[in-house]
Amino acid sequence: MLDHLRKFAAAYCVAVGGLFMTCLSSWNVRQELQTSHHKEFEWAAGDRLQSVAATVDQGLDALLEVKALFLAAPTVNASAFAAIAASILERRPYIDRLYWVPEQQAALIARPARHPTHGTGAVALAEAATIGTPQPAAVFGARQGAPGRSVDDALQVTDEIVATLQQARTRGQLAVSQGVTQERPGHERLLVVYAALPVIGRPPGDPNAAAKLLGFLVGMYNVNDLVHVAINVLEPRGVDVVVRDESESADGQVLVYYASRLQREPAVVANEAEGGNDDQPRLGTTIRVGDRRWSITGIATQTFRSAEAFTKAHWSVLVGGVLFTALISFYLVHGRRQLDKRIRLTQTLYEREELFRQLAETVDVVFFATSADTTRLEYLGPAFRQIAGPGVRYDTTSPSLLFDLFSVEDRTALEDALADLRQEGRRFSITLPVSCSERGRRWLRVSGFPVYETANELTRIVGFLEDITEHKLAADALRDSEAKLRTLFNHSPDLIFTVDPEANILFTNRPLPYAVGGGRDRRSERMLPPAVRERYLDTLRQVFASGHVGHCQYSSNDATWWEIRMVPISTGGEVMAAMVVVTDITENRKLQWQALRSARLASLGVLSAGIAHEISNPNHAIQANASVLARIWHDALPIFDEYAQEQGEFLLAGLGFAEARETIARGMRDISDNARRIQRIVTNLKHLGKQDHGHMDEVADIGEILQSVVRLLDARIRKQTDSLTLTVPPGLPSVKGNVQQLEQVFIN
Repeated sequence: MLDHLRKFAAAYCVAVGGLFMTCLSSWNVRQELQTSHHKEFEWAAGDRLQSVAATVDQGLDALLEVKALFLAAPTVNASAFAAIAASILERRPYIDRLYWVPEQQAALIARPARHPTHGTGAVALAEAATIGTPQPAAVFGARQGAPGRSVDDALQVTDEIVATLQQARTRGQLAVSQGVTQERPGHERLLVVYAALPVIGRPPGDPNAAAKLLGFLVGMYNVNDLVHVAINVLEPRGVDVVVRDESESADGQVLVYYASRLQREPAVVANEAEGGNDDQPRLGTTIRVGDRRWSITGIATQTFRSAEAFTKAHWSVLVGGVLFTALISFYLVHGRRQLDKRIRLTQTLYEREELFRQLAETVDVVFFATSADTTRLEYLGPAFRQIAGPGVRYDTTSPSLLFDLFSVEDRTALEDALADLRQEGRRFSITLPVSCSERGRRWLRVSGFPVYETANELTRIVGFLEDITEHKLAADALRDSEAKLRTLFNHSPDLIFTVDPEANILFTNRPLPYAVGGGRDRRSERMLPPAVRERYLDTLRQVFASGHVGHCQYSSNDATWWEIRMVPISTGGEVMAAMVVVTDITENRKLQWQALRSARLASLGVLSAGIAHEISNPNHAIQANASVLARIWHDALPIFDEYAQEQGEFLLAGLGFAEARETIARGMRDISDNARRIQRIVTNLKHLGKQDHGHMDEVADIGEILQSVVRLLDARIRKQTDSLTLTVPPGLPSVKGNVQQLEQVFIN
């Protein structure tokens, strides 16, 4: 029994593990199906709730459309009201009737509620109008299928109508009644709600009058038709909808219950919904309808349609897993029995030497067998002719047939290896060269193995000769390539090392800059400054996780910049190591900074040219007006002198004439001089802002360039020093170059 259990242990483990995994998978699939079912219900129920809410808003917006008519038109008669009401009722079939109730009629309607004269609590509008009061304005009405005024359209005054009108009058806003049940002869009872919207404006024909309450727009809404219109446009999914008015109490008044079109017995389902069946998922929301609060609840029915193709897939997984586990277990049992048979057959095959010979003759490897004392060659494979040549003879059993293939020194090495095998019983493998007249110099791997029988007695030596010339040449070429690569690697100016996933150094082209302790302290982050080690390790982890190249930069204390580049090394799709290259990028950073500075200076030159252009225009006006004023003063001065001689000293701008004469003349000169100075600065700025085409063959006057730079930086120079003298020797020869770049050099 124990041997049987040990032999088929794998089959038992697979059976137990398969059943466990099957049950676990079935449970997981069932949970996923339930989760998907709930998510789809939330989506379907949400659509219905949003559609009902949007339809309610559209229905109430109908009163706003009619209100716009009354506010826009000077007067509204029954035909105009019927026209717009017909359009609204056609587009909104759930609005049963629309009424326009003027303020005078609204006051009469409220009277029966305060002084009831009928036992029913409701009175027709015609009856209310017969009370001894002046004849009020007309009431316009329209209903579905026959918009306009008729006897059937008379507004029936009920307590709900009166309360709704009173609420709208008090709040000055839209008011909605609670659900009202209406009896219809020959038809089912109808649950409706009334909505009253006050219309406030100026009386017709009196535009200067103050705005006041003109009347009410009253709409009667069939709640059942409203919900059906909102939901029937959606695909049937097995979701019931309950609409309640929760304005009065927590339980609320059920206005309408919409049974899914997939439900065969809506009455039964309605009772279940009212009873609060918690087994089915439900989704609810609350909306504002005028001054009331309605709740809309979606309830999944037993026929709720889910997008899942197989709602019982977990049973399929369970049954399939059990069958698959049974099949695998049967296969393992069958395989174990077949393995026992193969073991017995293999033992028989090993006893047959003929099978070995047939196998040896079909391969290129030369198999050989000798006696234990190596005095007799028992077998030599036919592939030996490819090495020794087609003229070799197989009619001898002397080992010299094999040994004569090698030179004297190599033959001695082979005989020594065979002697060691006989004495110590260890296998050997040596590589020896052989010279073939046709194929040139070849390399053979000679391997030998001892064969023992009972009592550990050596009975024969077997082995093989394998031509490894191509492999050896490739290995030699690889070593040469590795040597060259190592030379380049070691002489690289960059610091290069490879690391494992734990950030330990595997190989580096530089000696480690720190002492290695215990043979295991080869942490790569220790080769970097302490401030950058944590960032380096984070980037390295991302490289091993994503398999993408990573890099980071840092600056050292000696103002040099370095870039760390990490390249993943993958084997079979898995990142086994990473190559880290640390490069000095100080020069690159300097070039980048210089390029950025040049770009900023170029932008500054362009900006300066623009500013110079804007300054140039008003400066021209200053120069022109200064010249005119100077001439005017020059012409007027003799007149002032003559007046001073005749009348004596007089004042100009609070100054005596003699002082004003000098002040005004000096002011005119200052204006002209400063305007010319502004013009020179503007000219220099424009020249500085000209686009540099990089031409180096321009004729440049160094003295003129230096004077232009000094004029341009005059304000900045005065801030730095009290005296600056520019001495330019006369007669300096002109040179060829780029004038704008020379100016930029002197400015810098």
